[in-house]
Amino acid sequence: MRCCSCMKEYPGEYEVCPHCGYIRDSQGEGMYYLPQGVLLSNRYEIGIQINAGGFGIIYKAWDRIFNKMVAIKEYYPGGIAARTPGTKEVLIYSSKREDEYKKGKDRFLNEARTVAKFNTHPNIANVYDFFEDNNTAYMVMDYMEGMSYKEFIHAHNGIVDIKTAIQVSLAVLDALKEVHKSKIIHRDINPSNIFICSNGVVRLIDFGAARIEQTDMTTILTPHFAAPEQYQSNSVQGPYTDIYAVGATLYYAVTGVKPEESIDRVLKDELPEPTQLNPDIPPYLNNAIMRAMAVREELRFQNAGQFQNAIKNEGIVLNVEEVIKKRKKQRLAGVCGAFMALALVVGICFMVIKQRKENVVLADTQLEIWLPASDGDALSDAQDEFDKMIVQFKNDYPQVKLNVTAIDSSEYKERVDQAAKEDSLPDLFDSTGLDPVYYQKLESLEDTYDLVDPKQYYFLDDYRSHFKSMKQMPLCFQIPVLYATAVNSELEIPSVFNSCEDLKSGDNYSYSVNSADFQIFGDMAGENCITVFKNEAQTAERDYLTDGFGMFADQTVSYYLSDTSDYMDMMNKIPGQFQVVLCDKGGLKGRFDRLFSVAVNKPESNKKAAKRLIYYLLSENAQDVLCLQNAAGLPVNKLISKEFAKLNSQDFSDIEAYIQGITMQGEEQNISYANYMKKWEN
Repeated sequence: MRCCSCMKEYPGEYEVCPHCGYIRDSQGEGMYYLPQGVLLSNRYEIGIQINAGGFGIIYKAWDRIFNKMVAIKEYYPGGIAARTPGTKEVLIYSSKREDEYKKGKDRFLNEARTVAKFNTHPNIANVYDFFEDNNTAYMVMDYMEGMSYKEFIHAHNGIVDIKTAIQVSLAVLDALKEVHKSKIIHRDINPSNIFICSNGVVRLIDFGAARIEQTDMTTILTPHFAAPEQYQSNSVQGPYTDIYAVGATLYYAVTGVKPEESIDRVLKDELPEPTQLNPDIPPYLNNAIMRAMAVREELRFQNAGQFQNAIKNEGIVLNVEEVIKKRKKQRLAGVCGAFMALALVVGICFMVIKQRKENVVLADTQLEIWLPASDGDALSDAQDEFDKMIVQFKNDYPQVKLNVTAIDSSEYKERVDQAAKEDSLPDLFDSTGLDPVYYQKLESLEDTYDLVDPKQYYFLDDYRSHFKSMKQMPLCFQIPVLYATAVNSELEIPSVFNSCEDLKSGDNYSYSVNSADFQIFGDMAGENCITVFKNEAQTAERDYLTDGFGMFADQTVSYYLSDTSDYMDMMNKIPGQFQVVLCDKGGLKGRFDRLFSVAVNKPESNKKAAKRLIYYLLSENAQDVLCLQNAAGLPVNKLISKEFAKLNSQDFSDIEAYIQGITMQGEEQNISYANYMKKWEN
C-alpha cells in the first residue's frame, strides 16, 4: 500500500500511514478532485491534492517508471467544467463553452511545452511529461518542497534582507537568460510565481502567460508587478517586460510595499524610490531597481544580464534621470553626424533605387500556393505558419494576392505528382517529394538566387552544384542524429554514433530508423543496419516504413536513427525522456528540406512574383518562424541557425563544427533516394 500523502509504502492492513499519519481514503474539501489512487497514463498514481486555483488542481503523485514523487497539474477551469465525485472524467457545463474550454486547454499544453524546453536549468521548474486524458490535460513536474517567495516574504515580517533579495533576483534573472534566448517572455513574474525550495534553490514557475516575442499579446498580468505595456491588448512586449516584473518584485521584497500600478505611473509617476522606504538600501541597488521599473521600456535594462550586473554592483548604475540626459546628448551628436552623411547617402540610395526599380515591380496577380501539413487537424496551422513567414512580402507587394492551400502530408506527394502529370501544378509549392521525372515542369530559380548573398547562408555558396537545374530552393536542411531514451537508467548511451553494433540491448538490437534517412544511414553504417531494423520491426508487427518514431516514443526500442526533423515532435510528445547523440563526422551526409519550386507553365507575372516570394522565404523573419518557432529543420540562414544552436544548446552546442563536416546532397538526392527506396518498399 502506498500512502497518498507521503508516497511511502506501508502494510495494507493499516488504515493510518505509520510514516506521516495520513488516514487512508480521507478526502479533501473539494469533492471534484481526482480519486486518490487513480492511475494516469498507466504510470502516475494520484495522491492528495496540494493546491487548487481557478484553472487547475495540483496533486502529489507517484511515478512508477522513475520511482519518485512528482507533482501533477490538471487543467480544471472551475467556472467552465466539473467532475462527478469519485470519477475521472471532466465535464463541460455547457456546449456553448466548449470552444472556451478547448482554448484554455491548448494554452495549458502550450505552457507545458514551453517549460519542458528548459528542463536542465536549475532555476526553472522541471516539466518532463504532459498528456491529455479524461477530457482534460495534465503536466508532470518535479515535486518541490518549500514555499513561494510571497510566503517567504510574509514569514520574514514582510521585508527580506538585502543580500537574500539580491540572491533570489539573480537566480530568477539566470532563468530568464535561458527563457529569453528562446524568444519567450514569461509575462507574469511576481512573488507567487517564484518558489524557494527547502534546499535553498530558487525556481521560476507558472509559465501559463508566456508567449513568443512578436506574437499577439493578450492582456494577462498581476497588478503591481506588471509593466505598463501589459495593460494594452496586442502591445509590443519583450525581455524588458519581464525585467520590469523582476524589478517590482525586488522593490516589494526590500521595502515591504507593493509598487504603485505601472499604468497609473504613465500619467503621473509618484513612485517612492526604495531608499525612501528603506534607508539601508545602497544607492547602486536603488538606481538598479528604478531603472528596471522605468515606465518607458527603452530606459529599462534590455536584458537579464544587464540587470544582473547592476544589482551585483558591477560598474556604474545610472538612475533614470541620468540615463535620459545621457541619451539626449548622444541623440544630438548623432543628428549632427547623420546630417553630414545625408547628402552622400541620398545620392547612393537614389542610384541603387533607380537601378533596382525595374526588378522589384510586380504586377497585380494572384498566386496559387500548396503546402504539406503534418496531419489533417493541422491544415489551418500550416497556413497560419506560412502567413507569418510572408508578412513582409504581403506588406511590400499588396497587389499580389495569395491563395494558400495546405494538404495533409500523407497525400501531398501523390497530389503533387498527379498535378505535375496533368500540367496543373500551382504557381508555387513545396516540391521536396516531387518525382524527379517531373523536374522539366519546374521554372529555373536563377533570378531568385541572384538576389541572395550566398555568404549569409549555409551551402548556398555552392548552390549550382547542389541543384544543377536550379529548379528547387531549400529553406532548411536536416542532419542525421541518434535519439536515445533517457528513461532506462541502465542504458549505456554512446557519446557518438559510429555503428549499429552500439545499439544493442543484451543480445538484441534495440533501434528504429526514420525511412526518410534510410539512404543516409545505409551509406554511413551499411545496408545491414536497415535490414536488421526491418526484420526487428516485422517481428514486432510494426510498419518499418512509417512507424520508426512510434517505436521509439512508446519505448519499444531504446534508440532512433533519424534527423533533426523529428526534434520538435520529441519535445512535444516525450519531453525530458530522450537525449540527442551526434553521429561520427566521417563521411556524414545531410539532406535539404522544404524545397520550394515554381511551375514553368504559368504567366510571366506569376512566375516573377513566385520567385520573388521564395527570396522572402529565405529572410530572417521567415527562417525564424519556420525553424525556430516551428522547428521544421536547421535554417539555411546562418544568423538564425546560430540562434537555433543557442536555443537548443543542451543538444546542439557544437552544431557549427558539426555542420562543417557534413556533405549535402541536392538535386541528385531525390533521384538516388527514389531509386534506393524502391527495393525497400518491395
